This record gives sequence, C-alpha cells and structure tokens, in this order.
Amino acid sequence: MAKRGAAGDPIPLSRFGALVAQLESVVASARQKPPDALLCFDLLSELSSALDEAPKETIQLWQRKCEDALQSLLVFGACRPVRRLASSAMVRIIQKGDAISVYSRASTLQGWLVDGKRADPMACAGAAQCLGEIYCLFGRKITAGLIETSNIVAKLMKYHEDFVRQDALLLLENALEGSGGGGSGAAYLEAFRIIMRGGISDKSYIVRVAAARCLKAFAIIGGPGLGMAELDTSMCCCVKGLEDNLSAVRDSFAEALGAILALAVNPDAQVKKGGKKQNASGKKFDDGLQKHLILPFVKANGANAKKLRIGLALSWVFFLQMIHLKYGTPDSELQNYAIQVMEILQENGSPDPHALACVLYVLRVGFADQMTEPTQREFLVFLGRKLESSNYTAPRRVATLRILSYLLRSLGEVPSEFKDVLDNTVVAALSHSSAHVRVEAALTLRALAEVDPTCVGGLVSYGITTLHALRETLSFDKGKSLDLELDSLHGQATVLATLVAISPKLLLGYPARLPKSVLELSKKMLNGFSRNPVAATIQREAGWLLLASLLASMPKEELEDQVFDVLLLWAGPFTGNPESYLRHIQDWASELRVLSVAIEALTAFIRSFVSPTIATTNGGILLNPVLAYLGGALSLISSLSTKQLPNVKSALSLFTTRTLMAYQSLSNPMVYKSEHEQMLQLCSTPFSDPSGWEESSCLKFLLDKRDASLGPWIPGRDSFEDELRAFDGGVDGFLPCVWDDEISNFPQPESVSKMLVNQMLLCYGSIFACQDDTAKVKLLNNLDQCLKAGKKYSWFMFLVSNACVALLSGLKELLTLRGAQSLPTDILSMVQSIFKGILLESEISTAQRRAACEGLGLLARAGNDIFTARMARSLLGELTTPVDLSYTASVAFSLGCIHRTAGGMALSSLVTPTVSSLSHLSKSSNSNLQLWSLHALLLTIEAAGLSYVSQVQGTLFLAMEILLLEENGYVDLRQEIGHLINAIVAVLGPELAPGSTFFSRCKSVIAEISSSNETATLLESVRFAQQLVLFAPQAVPVHSHVRSLIPTLYSRQPSHRYLAVSTLRHLIERDPAAMINENIEENLFSMLDGETDSEIATMVRTTIMRLLYTSCPLRPSRWLSVLRNMVLATSVTRNTSEHLTSSGHDALDSTSENDVQYGEDEDNMISGPKQDQVNWSAPIMSQFPRRNKHLRYRTRLFAAECVSHVPVAVGIEPAHFDLLLARSAMAKGISLSNDWLVLKLQELVSLSYQISTGQFEGMQPIGVQLLCLIMYKFGMTVDPEFPGHILLEQFQAQLVSAVRTAISTASGPLLLEAGLELATKVMTSSIIGGDRVALNRLFLLISRPLSDIEGLFYPSFADWVVCKIKVRLLTAHAAVKCYTYQFLRAKENVPDEHQHLAPLLANSSTLLGKYWVGALKDYISISFGLHSRLNHKPFLDGIQSLLVSSKVQKYLDEVWTLILQATALDAAPVEFGTDDEDVHAHTFIAGFSMVKLERSEFQFLWGLSVLVLFHARKSMVNSSVKMKLDHSKEKKFGDIIFHGLHNPRPCDQVLPVLLSLTTEVFFSKDFLSVDICQELLQVLTYVDCSSAPILSLFTQIVRLCPANFFEVEAFVFATLELYSHCLAMILQSREGSSLEWSSKTLLPALSFVTEAMGSRMKNKADSCGSICGS
Repeated sequence: MAKRGAAGDPIPLSRFGALVAQLESVVASARQKPPDALLCFDLLSELSSALDEAPKETIQLWQRKCEDALQSLLVFGACRPVRRLASSAMVRIIQKGDAISVYSRASTLQGWLVDGKRADPMACAGAAQCLGEIYCLFGRKITAGLIETSNIVAKLMKYHEDFVRQDALLLLENALEGSGGGGSGAAYLEAFRIIMRGGISDKSYIVRVAAARCLKAFAIIGGPGLGMAELDTSMCCCVKGLEDNLSAVRDSFAEALGAILALAVNPDAQVKKGGKKQNASGKKFDDGLQKHLILPFVKANGANAKKLRIGLALSWVFFLQMIHLKYGTPDSELQNYAIQVMEILQENGSPDPHALACVLYVLRVGFADQMTEPTQREFLVFLGRKLESSNYTAPRRVATLRILSYLLRSLGEVPSEFKDVLDNTVVAALSHSSAHVRVEAALTLRALAEVDPTCVGGLVSYGITTLHALRETLSFDKGKSLDLELDSLHGQATVLATLVAISPKLLLGYPARLPKSVLELSKKMLNGFSRNPVAATIQREAGWLLLASLLASMPKEELEDQVFDVLLLWAGPFTGNPESYLRHIQDWASELRVLSVAIEALTAFIRSFVSPTIATTNGGILLNPVLAYLGGALSLISSLSTKQLPNVKSALSLFTTRTLMAYQSLSNPMVYKSEHEQMLQLCSTPFSDPSGWEESSCLKFLLDKRDASLGPWIPGRDSFEDELRAFDGGVDGFLPCVWDDEISNFPQPESVSKMLVNQMLLCYGSIFACQDDTAKVKLLNNLDQCLKAGKKYSWFMFLVSNACVALLSGLKELLTLRGAQSLPTDILSMVQSIFKGILLESEISTAQRRAACEGLGLLARAGNDIFTARMARSLLGELTTPVDLSYTASVAFSLGCIHRTAGGMALSSLVTPTVSSLSHLSKSSNSNLQLWSLHALLLTIEAAGLSYVSQVQGTLFLAMEILLLEENGYVDLRQEIGHLINAIVAVLGPELAPGSTFFSRCKSVIAEISSSNETATLLESVRFAQQLVLFAPQAVPVHSHVRSLIPTLYSRQPSHRYLAVSTLRHLIERDPAAMINENIEENLFSMLDGETDSEIATMVRTTIMRLLYTSCPLRPSRWLSVLRNMVLATSVTRNTSEHLTSSGHDALDSTSENDVQYGEDEDNMISGPKQDQVNWSAPIMSQFPRRNKHLRYRTRLFAAECVSHVPVAVGIEPAHFDLLLARSAMAKGISLSNDWLVLKLQELVSLSYQISTGQFEGMQPIGVQLLCLIMYKFGMTVDPEFPGHILLEQFQAQLVSAVRTAISTASGPLLLEAGLELATKVMTSSIIGGDRVALNRLFLLISRPLSDIEGLFYPSFADWVVCKIKVRLLTAHAAVKCYTYQFLRAKENVPDEHQHLAPLLANSSTLLGKYWVGALKDYISISFGLHSRLNHKPFLDGIQSLLVSSKVQKYLDEVWTLILQATALDAAPVEFGTDDEDVHAHTFIAGFSMVKLERSEFQFLWGLSVLVLFHARKSMVNSSVKMKLDHSKEKKFGDIIFHGLHNPRPCDQVLPVLLSLTTEVFFSKDFLSVDICQELLQVLTYVDCSSAPILSLFTQIVRLCPANFFEVEAFVFATLELYSHCLAMILQSREGSSLEWSSKTLLPALSFVTEAMGSRMKNKADSCGSICGS
C-alpha cells in the first residue's frame, strides 16, 4: 500500500511514514475535539523511536508532512510531555532530514507567536518550546530572528500561567545559547532587560529558576551586548537571589553568579556587538570576587545568613570550575584564588563553624578535586608554607590543616617537598594556642601516618619523650612560657592519641611496646602530682585523652592483663561523696572539662570490654564498677545543677552530654535500671521546663532515609554537599575525636546545648522502652499534657520536635527489646493520640510531620494485627472526608508507613482500598498532597510485593495521567513518578516483555521525567536501568545497557556515578559472557582515576576486579595491554561527558550547532537526557572529548594490583601455562579467542619487572610478588624450541636484577620479604641454567643480611614484621641448601654451579644452624602454647604476645619442615673438628660438615622428629599441639621436602632428618644411645610412612650403630620386629599392584639389611639362620 505525494509519485509507506500518517489523522480530528493526551504521548514516543531507525531518504519524503502535523499539534494546545516530544521530534527531523527547512519552520513559529492574540496558554507554551529547541540546535543559522524572539518572550511573560512564563524564558535561554553571541546587540539588550525586569523577581519559583539560567546562558556565550555595569548589576541580583526561600532558586542563582564572575575575570572571552570577542585590552572586572563573593559572605547575618553563605560557597565552586574547564585556566593557577577564599575567615579571630565548613567545601571541591596529581603536590606545599606565617589566624590554620589531610589521602604518598616543611608547619601547630588548631594538626599527622607508616615510630617516640620532658618541667611556674608548654603538652598528647588510634589499622601493624608505654604514660599523668593546679588539670586531661584512644583503638587482648588496674583509674573522681569532692575544686569549668574526657575514656572502655561481654560472668564483673562510676557522675551532675555555679553552664552541659553518651553505649538499658528514676528526672527537663531548651536535631538520623524526597533534607548531587546544606555548626561544639574511624567532614557540627538535648531525648526514649506499663502511661500523660499546655508559646515547635524524637527513639528501642511482644492497647492508643494531635497542627515542619507519620507506622509493629488493622481502617476513613490538605497528606503518608512496617501479608485485605484512596488523592491539584500521596502509594507497592500485580496497570495509568496533567514540571513530583515506575518494574520482574506496550510506556515515562536534566530525575533514569538488570534482564540487551550507562560514569553527580557502576557490576554478575565483549575496562579505570568519593572508588575497584576474573580467561592479552598502559603511562586519555550546560549541568560551551548530537532511540533503549545522548556510531572510547591528565598514583597502584591477579584470574585451563598446549589449541581452533597467557609471557614478565624496579616504592613489592607468582605458575613450562629447558630461562636477567633491587639495605620490609621469596624461587629452579656467577651472586645477596639478622628492627612496625623477615631469610637459605643436596646426593653429573655452592653453604652453616634451631624452638613453643611463659630470650622477638605469635605461626607452618631438614643435612657434633678432607668427603654428602650441633640441640631435633612420627598418626594426634603437617607436594617447597616420593605421607618429611641424625659422626660421639635407637625402630614399625625412606634409615642404623647395641636384647627384638614388618609388607605387595612396595625394588634393599644384621649379630647365628631361612 502506498500514498501519493504532490507530484503523484508513490511514497513508500514505511514504519515512520505510517506513524506520520497516524499523526496527521490525530491532528485532523483535533479540530472537532482535543486529541487524547495519552494517545499523542504513545504515538510521539513511537515516532521518536522510529526516527532513529529510519534512513535519511525516508525522513526527507515525509519531512514536510511530519513538521506540519507536529506544529499543528502544538498550536492546538498539548500537555507538557506531548509538547516536549513534539518539539524534540521536530528538531530531530530537521537534523536528520533536509536542514534547509529550519528557516521556514522558525519563521512560521515566530509568526504564529507574534500574530496570535492571547491564544491558549498551552499552545503558546508548545510553540515557544519548539522554537527554543530549534534555536538550541540551529541557533547560529537563525540569529537574524533573535530580536523578534526577544519580543515574543516579552509578550509571553505577561501571561498569568506560570508554565507559559517558564517556557518563555526557556525559549530565551535556548536562543541565547544557540546563537552563541552572534546576534544583534539590541536583541541581547532586550533579552537582558526582560530577565532583569520580570524574570528574576517573578512570583513563581520555576520562573525565577528559568531567569537565573538565562543569566548563566548570557555568561556562557560571552555576555554579548553587556558592559561591566550590566554584569555588575546581574551579579548583585544573583547575590540577592541567594537568599530565596527555595533551594532550587538559590542553586540556580549560585551557578549564574559563578558563571558571570568567571566571564568578568576573563575579558578576552567577552563578546561585543556583532558577536566579536573583546580584545585583550578590554577592562577586567576589578574586585568582583571581593564585592560579590567575599564581602556578602562576611557580612551575612540574620535568618538567611546560612542560605546566603551556602549559595556563595556554591558560586565559588562553579566560578572555579568555569575558569578551569571553560576558559582554560591551568589548574596550577587555581591556588592563587585559595588565598582569597581564605579571606572569608580572616576577619574573625574565633572560628565560625559554618563559615569554616563553607570554606572547606570550596577548598575541596573547587580546588583539590579539580587538580591533577602534580598540581595537588604543589598545592600541598603551597598551603603548608602558608602555615609558617605568624599572622595566619587560627580559623585559616584549621581550614588549611583539614585540606592538607584531604590532599595527603588523595595523593596516597608524601611528597619530599612537603616533608621539608613539615616540622615548621604541621608539627609546630601542635603547640598553637588554639585547641582546634592542635587537633587538626594531629589529624593531619594521622593522614601522614596512614600514607607513610614509616614515620609512625619516630612520631610516637618523639611524642612520648616530649610528654615525659614536659611533665618534669611543668611543676614549676614559668609565667608566660607556661601557657606555651601547656599547649604543647596537650598537642603532643593529642597527636600521640591519634597515632595510637590508627596504628592497629596500618598494614604492618604497630610495635608491641606502643600500648604498654602509652598506658604507663597515661597512668603517670593521671596519678602524678603537680604544684601548679593549672598544669595538673592539663596533665590529667592529656592522660584521659591517651587512655581513651588506647581503649577505643587497641585490640582488647593487648590490655586484658591490666583491665582491673585500668578500671581503678576512675575511682578517684567518681566514687565517694560528691560534696566532699566538690569542696576541693577551685576551677570547676576546667575540672568539668577533665571529667568529660574521663567519661569519654570510660565510654571507650564500655564499648571495648563491657558491652561485648555484658551477658558473661566477666562482663558482669566489669559492669558493676562501671555502673558505680556512672552513678557517681550522675551525682556530680545533680549536685552541680543545684548549686548554680557561675561560668560552668557550658562545661556542665558537656559533662552531662558525655555521661549520657556513656549510658547509651551500654547495649541494654536494663542493666542500669536502678538509675532510671534519676535519669528520667534529668532527661525529662526538656518537657518539664521546655522554654530553656533548643530544638533537637536527632530527626536527621532518626527518620527513614527512604523518605528523604519528602524533605526537608532532600538528597542533592552528593553527600558532601548534602552535609554542608544540613550543617548548623556550634562554636562550642565537640572538636573532632581523633580516634574515631570516620571524622566528620566539617568540624563542630552542633553546639553543646543541642547535643545535650539530643542525648537527653535519646536516653529518655531508651528508658521509656524499659518501663513497666504503669510508668509508660504516666510518662505519656506528662508528655501529652506538656504538648497541650505549650501551644500558645513561641517555643512550641521546638517542643514538638523534641517530643517526636523522644517517642520515635523510644518506639525503636522498644521494638528492639521486646521483639514480637505487643504493647497494651491503652498505651498504643495514647501514643497514637499524641502523634495525631501533632499532625493536626497546621504549622509543623516537614520533619515533624514525617516523624509523626513514621511513629504511627512503628505502632503497627508494636501492636498486634487487630490494632494495626483497626488503625489503618480509621486512617482510611479519614481520607474519605478530608478537612485540611496538610493533615490529609499526613494521613496518606501514615498509611504508607503502616503498610511498610506491618508488611503486605498482614494488611493484604486493605491493599486495594488503600491504593484506591491514595490514587484518588494523587490526582489532587495541590502539589504537596500529590507528592505525599504518591510516596505513600510507593510504600504500599513495595510492601505488597507480588500481591500488588493486579493493581500495576492502574498505577501505571495513574502515573501517566499525573505526568500528562502536570504543567509546571515540578522536580519532586516527577521524581516520585520515577519511584513508582521503578517499583512497578520490581513487582513485575520477568513478566516485563521487551516489546510490550507496558514496557514501552514505562520507558517513555522515565525518559520524560529525566528530560529536565535535574539531579533527582536523572537518578531515577539510572535506577530504572538498574531495576531492569536486577528484575527484568530479558527486557533490554546488555549492549544497550552498557551504552546508556557509560556516559553516566562521568556525571558530576556522585549518586549517578554510584548507581551506574553498581549496575555495571550487576551486569557482569548476571551476564558475564555478554560483558566480555563490551571492553569497558578503560572506562572504569578512567572513572577511578578521577573519582573523589571513597565509597564510589571502592565500588569501581570491586567492579574492575570482578570484570578481570570474568573476562581474563578469554582476554588475557587485552587485560595486559590495558593494565600496562595504566601502570606505565604518564597520562591517561579520559572519556568524559562533563559538559556544564546552563540548563542543567553539562556542556560549558555548546555554542556550535554540532555540539549537540542525538543518539539512537531504539525500541529497547531509554531516551537519555540531552547532555547524555551521544553518537553511538563512534566507538565508546571516542564519544567524549579527550582530555589528557596525569594518571594518579593510587590508580597506578591499583592497576599494578590487577596485574598481580592476572596469572590467577585466567583460571586453571592448562593451555594458559603450557606453550605446546596453547599452540595445539590454536591449531585445532578449540577456543574462539585463541588468547592464551603463555603467549604473552614475555609481556607479563616485562611488565612485572618494570613494576618491581620502578620509581614508586609502594608498587615495587607488588612487582616482585608477581614475579614469584609467575615462577610458581610457569616454573615447569618447557620451552619447545630448546628441549630440556624451561621457558623462564630466557628471563633470567630480569629475575636476577629484580632480586638485586629488592634485597637491599634501603628496602622496606614488604619489598625485602618479596625479594627473599623471589631469590629462593630463582635459586631452587633451573632458571639459573648453569650460570655459576649468577648463583653465587644471589647466594651472597641472601647471605649479606645474615650478619645483621639479630639486630633487625623496624621501630614503626609490628614485631611480627621483623619475625617474618627473619623466617623468610632462614627459609631462603634452607631451601637453597636442600635443593643443592638433591644434586649432591646423586654424586654423578652434579651441576658445576651447585658443586661450587657447597663451600659457601659450609661457611655460613655455623651461624645458620644457630638461627634455624632457634626458629624451630620458637615454633614448638608456639605450637605447645608455651610462648607466653618463656624464661629465655626467643630468637623471634615478641612471640610472647598472642598477636605476634598468631602471625608468626602462619609463616612457620609453611616452612618449619624445610628448616628442620636443612638443619640436619650434613650436621655434625660440635666436637667433630677433623681437618682431613678425605674424612669429610667420605663422611658428608657435600664433602663438608655443615651445622655443628650441641648435644642439647641434637636432642631437640631428634625429639621433634620422633614427635612428628607420632603426631602423623591420626589416632595419636594431640589437639593441644598446633603443628601443621601438610604432606602435599603442592605445598610451598613440597617438591624439595618430598623429593623422589610419588605419594608422600605426613611423616615422610622427617625421615630424611633422622637419616641425617643417624650418621657415623653422631654414633662416634655417643650422641645416639641404644635406647633412643631402639625407640626409633619401634616407632618405625607402626608409623604410616613410605617404605623406601624407612628401609634407608633402617639400613643405616643397622650398619653404623656400635656393635654393643646388638648385645642388648630389647634392641635386637626391635630390629627383628621392624625387619619382619618390612618383609610382610613386601610379600603382601606381590598380590597387589602397589608400586611403592614393589618387591623388585625393595627386596634388594631388604637383602642388604639382612647381610648387615648377620654380620653384626656375632652371637646370634641361630637367629640369623632362621631369618635367612624364612
């Protein structure tokens, strides 16, 4: 079928043509009645999809008809989503079809808007939006119509409808951006006049937002037609706009202000009339930053001061981003503006926490996060040097020190230039007069220690020494110098506490002396005496500070032996009569500060020792004194409160807060039941005397985060910005706690008075939950009466918040304690009445409303099913007769909370009526009621689960109806609709068919809500992709998902990036085969390199590692290529979509018509927002602007770690490790990829070598360990080109060089350990290949550290680090010796290099024997649990500690048998000293005596060997002896220990040792008695060992033992018994197929034993004859 064109030619009716025909039909019928909005929406969504598929020729055939139909649809009047789809389709048709029509179409739309009288508002809005889209894409072609467009905007601004004025300004914004400054000056001046006169002061906030974006657009295109006066005026208006009541308006003006300021300081970018750039001599805007950013900030006061400051901070950030990203200011020059930012803090001597928070935000986001790593290094030193200035105020020092900490962690290493200024800056700040500066200096040193742990030992020693010295000197009053020394004492104690806190978290631990020395120092400070009371107070505070850090951070085992001594430290201030204690105190403010730190230390003690064991006997023993101390603290609070002492209110509030926090740290409030009455009296004062208390801030964390979209703390772009927005600050607030794992981003978040009321209310709630029913009723009555009586007072709203906090915390604690037990109905009814009374108040805040609703939801869990159903029905009834819209919204949300809490099953009968009522309310014209009702509906859907399936279709229609009717584009409402769609996807799951109308509508709704480019709605778009991956993987192909997610990885919004990368991880887990070919590795590394959010960075690393293990078995060569670029390249090409547009947040300079591209909108793809749509015809790596930047150290380090995983990640496929198999597989085409790791062995070794010898010390151990892994994986791979050789022989030079680099005096412990392991592997393999020089050089390398092994010490690291190095060094020598003896035993064809190694082994054996025996003794001590009671100095220092011994045992478990064998090989009695070479050659395998053993050492080795023989039998295993008897040849050095054995047994590893200990030299020196030989023969009769070693040992004993042994009858019988056992096993083997006991190999050996026995048993002829006869 076909249609006919104008000339009569047939036009093919394609899918696109059919849709255009349908559109024409709809438009034709629109003259009779308005078209159905849903029909138009579906049709235009399908048309948009068809546009992507249709070729250009087809589009051109239908272009004119389609354009006319779209314009007609718009001018007839269409709803907002239809207008957007039609406008978007219009410009895409022009773009893909014949672009010449843009002139006529723009002219037609302009003519309609000019000529028409007051037309339908929706029609005007539609025409304006379409014209705006045309300007956005083709603005430079139609600049002549700009003046006309400005007049159109002026006309539309007179409409009463908000959405018309909004669309008018959006038209103006698009016209400005699209024209790029190329229009006439009059047009721009008229546009500026429209914005300034009407837009920025409009009554509607959506219009004000649009006006602000127009100002930003003016700045982005260079401010054409505007002079400095206009720019200054616009900036003044922007500053005023920062005080707006709505956050969206303030944010828009903040971005506009930043953009205009950036233009003002870049006069070369300003455009004059005619669209030309200003010349270089153009006047630069003087003092713009001072006038518009700094002075308004400093002068801000009143109710809007906080809003203004935050807005100015955001303006600062956007200004810095603009001048860097748009105007090309090098990041190295950004630091020049840092001083101006600091000027904000220069005016005040005392730090304002909120001002400080704003400055910290700017320094981090505006400066640090924009800088490359080299620039961050410069910035670090630049800021460090600023601290040297004497006139640098305390607030500026605090800000500088905090950002220094951030930069150190960001860099991951300490630049040498910064170390040079460290002492005069950060260390000197520890003596500053401001406590806040001292704390921040300590935190900076903490960051330094985390990055460079080698400095910990020096800092700790310096701190302890300094504190001891200061204690001695502070006893004397020194006048002015006393204050400096007191500050220094506090600073040194603070930094020591900080280092104590992080030491257990460091990779290489902490020295064993650290906790003990700090504890002793703390005790001295607490118990010491000082004649100066001020000095005594500071000393005690420092002592408690150290103790608190020690208790909070160190493993409990470190202090268990002193726990009761520690517990006695609190006895002084907190026991006895408080009145007698009070009489001796002169300065109560100072004393209370000390007691506050003491209580803080007690809280740490409770969390570490009491709460984990509160139910055990020991926990009860510790609990009683703790409760006594807390009771004493309560008594002190009570006494001081009644005395009304002057100037102690703040200090008393601090002490009270700390005390209540200590009680809260006890896991069960029932344990302090005896104090409940006293605590209730204290904690109920916010209700008994509400006028004197602040409003609690606990609702920020008590309220459910899933409801955050309702306000007031709505999540924004990232958590850091959200924290700034919610930050209140308190001048007297808590300073950062140096031992906390997570330090708050902004210091002093709340005042002491606010923290006190918070703790009071939380304790009130906890105690309320523990009371009996009568007490609960009484407390509820009191609370209810207080609320009723306070309605007429100004503090009533504070009281409501405090009541909500108390009840919410109490209900949550109650549910934790009572579990499934229900509360009595009367109590539930009272709580319900209180919450409903709160909801009836019309002036309550959003947080209070949410709290009351959530409280009603919690009642559903606290009550039984009958109460819950009755309450739900009651609320449903109230919805049918709404009185107050706010109350109705609250009731709706309460219903949602009840469903969420009670669950879908419990209220399944009420799901349908609830959905019906909520759906009806969602159609309300009141936006607030709509929002809360939709959210309640969402909670109901999530609770109902699969039982909601029947309601899904109606809910989707509801969402679309709301979307189509809503004209203002409210972001929060659109976000809630997105929530609903994503919930529907989760409910339907696999039933969501790819081509269904249902799925298409869901996709279209998500595309529509995300079209506004707002953070919240774009988030729902990304979440939609995640929901499809999780619940409907069949709906969209993996490739489409990846293409839509890759641009989001580079979003400016951390929440978007987190969702995108987590979705990619789900895809890797769900469909690994499909993800292998997507090649997203470089995208993920690029994202990781620029990521500033630690949580997202962790997620990216996890995703990369998961992808590595998924794809590496098939793509090892690609991974090696990618990782090589990451590790070795000095720069990385980053794919980014970070364009900052004026309309949202992207493209800084989108003035060209080619700047915006429209991607495909396939049937299975989601139409992304404008800035995220890209041309997918190009490869993924070329879709974004390429920006070279230095690759960060932390990225390189992670890439090196990934390389070290490659040999494991390829899996166990043999062809990856065997060249012959790999070539065979390639020839046969077994694998599709034919990509085998062994083919890239040279590249892998080369990369590993470069890592191990590179400039980054932190990466070198990774490279050396990787070489060890390569040797393990490829050590036996033969080289087919050279038979008899292995592949790795060709890499001997790199391996030996890596060893030489690693084993050096300058090497750190990690590198030295890895180097020793690599040396061991090289020397015990055939890689050396006859190279005697190389082998000798390696042996000398591992011998050099032997002389210093006893003095080896790392002051900054744990004792087990030294032990590990010692064990690794001894293991290297043991392995080399045992490996060499494998060749020496053969006697023939011994390699020359190993023959010449024997003398070197002999020379070092005396020293080695001593160390080997010492290590074995230490291992036995640990295995028998005797290490903690040693009365001699062990070889491995520190094994008395449980922590050290547990670490050391793991290392010794792997190597102790190797060391045992090495010790025994060619060992001799210490008395054996002949110099006769012939004797040596005859006696010893190597021709030299090795280890010289004392008699006691021989007995130890003999006893250990016999013990192993016993322990190897399962029936005789002693569980208390923790010896590891791994007998697998796959174990470390298994091929050396079990050399020559096919099926080794556990005891086979000690038979060679016994063979070495029963040589002639030991018999000759009477080391072996007849008793121990007899015992050994008896043991060998019953052990489960290989036969050959037993026969060898048996033969040697019979042959070498003294003749008088055979005169002992018991020895003879033991010999005969073993002989009979061996003979019986040989005879039995004739009937079986055991190769091990083959008679052909063992009968000759047994015959030799027979002859030896016959010749030795002179007087036993009969016995011998009987033996022979048998």
